[in-house]
Amino acid sequence: MLNVTEPGTIDDLVADAKRVGESATPRLIRDWTAAGLLDAPTRRPAGKGHGSLPALYSPAQRELLVSLLHHRHRNGIRSLARIPVFVWMYWGESYVPLRQVRIALTTWLDDATTSQKVARQTAQELTAQLTHPQTTHTARIRLRDVLAQMAYTGGRDADLDQLEQAVRAVFEPGHGRVRRAVGHPEAALMSETMVHLLRARLTALTLLSDNAITDDDFRAARHAHLVTFAEYAAKHPTFAATTPEDQPGLYAPLNPELALAQCCGNLLTTLGLQAMHPDVADHIRRAPAPPTQPWP
Repeated sequence: MLNVTEPGTIDDLVADAKRVGESATPRLIRDWTAAGLLDAPTRRPAGKGHGSLPALYSPAQRELLVSLLHHRHRNGIRSLARIPVFVWMYWGESYVPLRQVRIALTTWLDDATTSQKVARQTAQELTAQLTHPQTTHTARIRLRDVLAQMAYTGGRDADLDQLEQAVRAVFEPGHGRVRRAVGHPEAALMSETMVHLLRARLTALTLLSDNAITDDDFRAARHAHLVTFAEYAAKHPTFAATTPEDQPGLYAPLNPELALAQCCGNLLTTLGLQAMHPDVADHIRRAPAPPTQPWP
């Protein structure tokens, strides 16, 4: 990292890249700004009749550029768009402003809802997490196809009854009316849990497409995530001790790499949950924020 303390022009950012052994052009920086990977620089008028001075990027954005350049060799634009969202979620608006987060999330969603390959990959990951040892191949394929179609269309016109039936056929085959629960009683995985979380994500997608999520909603979702994440971190050792052998990834480890990978999905889910359950959201909103950030 550069450890810069002063704002810089676009030429300074090009020089920053060179200092860390990377390359960046003004065109790349402008493209990344349009996609929300970087925030728009602050314009500076030069005075009446004198045009304007070169716009300035904040020190935090200069550091962010270096991080983006470091990761771009293994990631496309969609993956890179997670980085500013991740920084905002765990460090706040002094590093990444909310206006940038909105654009970055849109960039992540645009590719997520138009790429059949990405949709199927997401579906395969969810199906693997839910699969019961007695699940049939046909049931797995059906759930994968239902989830892939939902991811591909962004949840528009989703048949939630069909989704629930497909989830149950994979997660609890042959259980009839008996509901299967996996893991610790306080954080057990059930078919209803997965369907509810998917419903929340679809709700958030619909609200975003209708431009019905306010800045206050975003900030409340960030606060809620930090509160619930801190609670999960405190109980994680207990939860992990009850992890079933056939579900090794049930309780996600606490590391920044996984948090980065999941940040956009977690933000969507939290936005949807607080829209679906305003009373619970209001209760969490009044809870104090965790005293420290989870990552150095």
